[in-house]
Amino acid sequence: MTNVDEQVFTAAKLAEQARGDLETTLDLHHHAGVVADTDHANALSFLQGVDGWTRSALRSEVEPTLHTAEATRAVMDGRREQLATIVGLTEAELTASQMRLLGQLSSALDNHGAPAFVSVGGNPETGKTNAGWLLIELRKQLVDDLLVLSNAAGSLTDIRVTSMHELTELLIEHRERPKAVLLDECSTHMDARTHSREVATQWTPVAKRMAKLGVDVQLNVVHSGKDYHPEGKRLTTLGVWKSEKTVAEFFSNWAADADRPSSPIFSGPVAELEPTGVEYDPDDTAPWSWNLNEGLFEADRDWDGYYNDLEKR
Repeated sequence: MTNVDEQVFTAAKLAEQARGDLETTLDLHHHAGVVADTDHANALSFLQGVDGWTRSALRSEVEPTLHTAEATRAVMDGRREQLATIVGLTEAELTASQMRLLGQLSSALDNHGAPAFVSVGGNPETGKTNAGWLLIELRKQLVDDLLVLSNAAGSLTDIRVTSMHELTELLIEHRERPKAVLLDECSTHMDARTHSREVATQWTPVAKRMAKLGVDVQLNVVHSGKDYHPEGKRLTTLGVWKSEKTVAEFFSNWAADADRPSSPIFSGPVAELEPTGVEYDPDDTAPWSWNLNEGLFEADRDWDGYYNDLEKR
C-alpha cells in the first residue's frame, strides 16, 4: 500500500490535465482528457501534428511525387484554376483555349517519351530566354525530380555547366535521373559559320545518346536559322519563334536550311505570354567552351568507362 493520499493525487492529476501537461508514459497530445467531444478531440489531434509534418523528412519525400501526379492530372482533366496555381501563370481564370495550349505544349515536351529538342529563336530583345525558362518551368512541374543543367545562371538551374566536357560528364553521372538542359546564347556557341566542326563532332554525338542518358528536354536559345547550326535545326521537335516580348509562335519542325521553324502547332501566335517565375540575368553572357574529346565515343566502352575517361581529362 502507498502512503499517498488518493484524493490529493487525483486532484494533482486533474490540475496537470487542465494545464495540458499530463504526466504519463503514453505519448499523448496536450488536450488528452480535457476535450470530451470526439470530433473536437480528433480535430485538435490533427492540428497538433501539422507543424511536425511540415518539418518531417517523410513530407519532403512524399509531397513532390503527389504534386507531380496531381499536376499531370490537372493538365489532362482540364482543371484550369488548379493548373494556374501550380504553374503560377496568372490570377485570372484560364480559358479553354489556354488549357488546350498548355496541354499541347506539355504533349510536345513529352515527345512520346523521347527527348524533346526545343529551339527558341526570334528577333532581338523579344524575351527568347524568358520563353525558354517558361518551358523548363512547366516541365519542372510535371516531371518528378527533374535536374536542370544550364550555362545560364538562374534560380531554376541546379548545376551550371560551361563546357561540352562538363555537360557530357554530368549527363553520364546522372543518367538515371531525368534532366533538362538549357543552353543560352547558342547563336554564338552553335553558329554554323564559326563552330560547325565543334557542333558536329562534340554536341551531335552526345545529342544522339541523350535518350539513353535520361535527357527529358534539350533547349537551345538562338537568334535565327541564319546563324544556327543545321544539326540543331534538324533535331528540333518543338520550335518557338519570338516576334515580340509577349507573343510566341510554336512549331513542330525546323528544316536544316530554313531561317525559321515551320509547321505551326496552333492556328496563330500565342499572345499575352507571362514573364517566367525564374530569376535570371538577361545580360548573362552564358559562357561555353567546346572542349570535349572528339573521339570519346569511338572506343567501345560502357557508361562507367566513358565517365572514367572524362574524369581523367
